[in-house]
Amino acid sequence: MSMVKLHWAVLLKVGAQTVGALALALAVNIFFAARGIDADLITTLLWYFALFMILRALWYIVDWHMDHLMITDKRLLKVSGIFVRKVKTMPLGKITDLSYHRDPLGRVLGYGEFVVESAGQDQALRNLPYIPRPDQLYITLLDMTFGGGPKPADED
Repeated sequence: MSMVKLHWAVLLKVGAQTVGALALALAVNIFFAARGIDADLITTLLWYFALFMILRALWYIVDWHMDHLMITDKRLLKVSGIFVRKVKTMPLGKITDLSYHRDPLGRVLGYGEFVVESAGQDQALRNLPYIPRPDQLYITLLDMTFGGGPKPADED
């Protein structure tokens, strides 16, 4: 059995939004204070918005920490959710094709997206983004699904 957590890069967008909200609140606060403008309502609202964005980012971090992908000898499972746990599953025998791609940022940071094709109806696990170490996991999944997957190169 193999279990992986999604790559931390999944948090980049919410992190950038949170930093942007904090920078905006701070910049507006400094701007109004430097000019002696009394804009307590505006600055208070912006700081509340920044606080909301921080709490939202914390929620995303906890959610990321709870999510993981498991590969057993029989199934592929994606477990997610904080209070209500959701499990998406696919039998390995139903997988007809498996591929992955890595965008330039994914190559730099070390993540990729798996695309799983299956026999029959549309599956819940078609796209699996932000998979860490996709080269190693791809080989492992190929070997477990189709048997005789390529062996990783020795890292000397």
